Amino acid sequence: MNIPINPPDSSASLKRSLSILVVEDNSINQRLITSALTRAGHHVDNAMDGAVAVAKFEQNIYDVILMDIMMPVMDGITATKEIRKIETARNIQSEKRVKIVAITANAFEDDRMKFFEAGMDFYMNKPVEIEELYRILNT
Repeated sequence: MNIPINPPDSSASLKRSLSILVVEDNSINQRLITSALTRAGHHVDNAMDGAVAVAKFEQNIYDVILMDIMMPVMDGITATKEIRKIETARNIQSEKRVKIVAITANAFEDDRMKFFEAGMDFYMNKPVEIEELYRILNT
């Protein structure tokens, strides 16, 4: 994972500070992503599995969720489906729903289709490239 020492320059900088939930069972990956996002001025919350992510989503408002796909307890696809059900129950309009980004080592075409069918908006390959993450957060 390439972590820049400084936040992105003004051309790549984010429009505003975001509230981001990082769902990642690998503690090293979680710390690296959290550190980069915090340095860029974002508020970051963490979850070690999908079940914790769903529970946190029920209690908090996030702009973005970075969702690992393969985790114990509840995988990222199942967690995404649960989060989308919560949004539907809350009558959240599609343009206002949380942006969910799949983070995975499995990026075959069939896998990508499963991510989008589950309700994910983007996907990123592992190892996470921080500049690519900043680009996705700006879309």
